[in-house]
Amino acid sequence: MTQGAFEPLLGVDRYTDAGRLRADDLAVRSWAAEQLARAAQRIGEAVVDYQRVILPPSTREQPFPPPELKLPMDTGRRCQQRYTAAADRLRNAPFPPDPKKAWKRLRGPGSAQLLELDRVLHSQAEYAAAVVAGVTAPTLRDLAVAEAESALAELNGTLDERLSYLSGL
Repeated sequence: MTQGAFEPLLGVDRYTDAGRLRADDLAVRSWAAEQLARAAQRIGEAVVDYQRVILPPSTREQPFPPPELKLPMDTGRRCQQRYTAAADRLRNAPFPPDPKKAWKRLRGPGSAQLLELDRVLHSQAEYAAAVVAGVTAPTLRDLAVAEAESALAELNGTLDERLSYLSGL
């Protein structure tokens, strides 16, 4: 009688296998997106601190900062935007429209494949967040942008693989 009664409130039906599959999918993606969003926030805070502490104030003779001093700040902003975009993509990734059919097809080896993709996604989100974990205003120049972009590219590749796997169900 109450099965599915709370679905409009919770957003998922936790009383069926299909509903738990949907809830697990949301939990994995939201956790990974949160890791990336926090990393983007750290980069943003470092950029603001860099601008406040390291860039010289404007003067009549020098109204704009020298480009070589502004470069780490611009690079940090672009990196922050990439992390934010990856987090948004994770949050907004679609799930098969009919979770009951998806669950029926995922039983057995299918669920093991999805679990492995989730584990990889989890570890890649942790790694991508760890790449920029210690960024501060003084270390913004040393930001490993290539490593961060590589980590995000791998994460996006895993997300693409996961989405194609789920859409093929």
